[in-house]
Amino acid sequence: MTPDEYCDLSRYEMADLYLDLAKTLYEAGATVQRVTDSVRWLAGELGDTNVHIFVGYETIELSILHHDHIESRLYVIREPFKVNIAVLHQVSLLLHRIASYQGDICAIRAEILRIQNGKPIYPPLLIFFLTSIACASFGWLNHADISSLFIIGISTFCALSIKFRYGKRLNNIYLSTLVTAFTGGLFAAILSRIIPTTTPEVALISSVLFLIPGFLLIDGGLDIIRDHTSCGIVRLVSASTHICIISGSLLIPLGLLGTVVHANETTPDLLFSILTMSIAAGIAASGFALLFNTPLFVLPGCILCGMAGRMAREIGALFGLDTFFCIFFGMVVATIIAAYYGRLTHVPGVFIAVIAGITMIPGLAMIKGLHGLFAIAHTGTILSETMVMYSLQQCLYAGVVAFILIAGIIIPSLVIYRTTPRV
Repeated sequence: MTPDEYCDLSRYEMADLYLDLAKTLYEAGATVQRVTDSVRWLAGELGDTNVHIFVGYETIELSILHHDHIESRLYVIREPFKVNIAVLHQVSLLLHRIASYQGDICAIRAEILRIQNGKPIYPPLLIFFLTSIACASFGWLNHADISSLFIIGISTFCALSIKFRYGKRLNNIYLSTLVTAFTGGLFAAILSRIIPTTTPEVALISSVLFLIPGFLLIDGGLDIIRDHTSCGIVRLVSASTHICIISGSLLIPLGLLGTVVHANETTPDLLFSILTMSIAAGIAASGFALLFNTPLFVLPGCILCGMAGRMAREIGALFGLDTFFCIFFGMVVATIIAAYYGRLTHVPGVFIAVIAGITMIPGLAMIKGLHGLFAIAHTGTILSETMVMYSLQQCLYAGVVAFILIAGIIIPSLVIYRTTPRV
């Protein structure tokens, strides 16, 4: 039903408006707290004080208490959310300008439907190209050689093409992740055998980096901490499932890599290294932001947060601080900047922080640990104790760093947004 058809009805139920708003936010990747705060904000502006909303992992339930009856609405969540920062931005602008609608319910709903049906900001080819550059920048952050950067660009472009073309046809988000990760990893492994490179493992993990479910992890963590436990647990389980699928789909490409020959690493000038690492992190953050339909004016904030977080991390390492503390400090710096930039642009600062944090994901450690465990799993293979310990150490390091990155986003966010409505 179109907005005009709704306006032709003798009475448009307020509950439908609030449910439309909740659906729009949830499907764009908002946390449960943001959904409930936004609905209550709109209800308060329109004079409804007895609005109750519950967001679960399968349904959104909403009710309004009137003088003599209760209106109830139920929406069954059928599809997993897809992060759309442009939608979250436009909804935030709508809520902050709600007074200008002068209580016109039909006009408000028409705007919500326009936001729901909005087209992506960027054309697919531009997204493919810039995301490929972002993944190559991540490879640079992990000391990939020139050949690997070329391999990463081609593999990422092919994997994204498969995801965009066939993802919806597979009718299952996990199957889509499996096919995309396997395709990207396979391209990277085959090209690594054809094109001489000393960093094939970096090429392999960088080619599928855009699949890492960072938003699911952060949203799930925030939901649990804010007492929305059921929805938070489901999101964390979903994120863990994605990570397991990505890891499993890379096992065959890992077997194709063969023996990895590492080149002797040179020691670059420290200040030059910090500068180039920071620039690469900014480029990577801006490229990943396009995947989530980030408005153009938000991209400078993503670049700034990516650069600031990496620079803080590298400066901490320069002064000999603990590696884990440097990572945590860099993520906290990026999150604080993202929070204030988000307030200026009406975009959830947490999402900008997640985009900046993608560049610090311990992908290389994860793939090295996985490669070692894959070798251990072969029957009849005799491995040295050193290799076994190294593989386990890399896996443990990747897990600890991932936890630190999540903490570096969630802890500052809880402090900054402790009393602020999330609208």
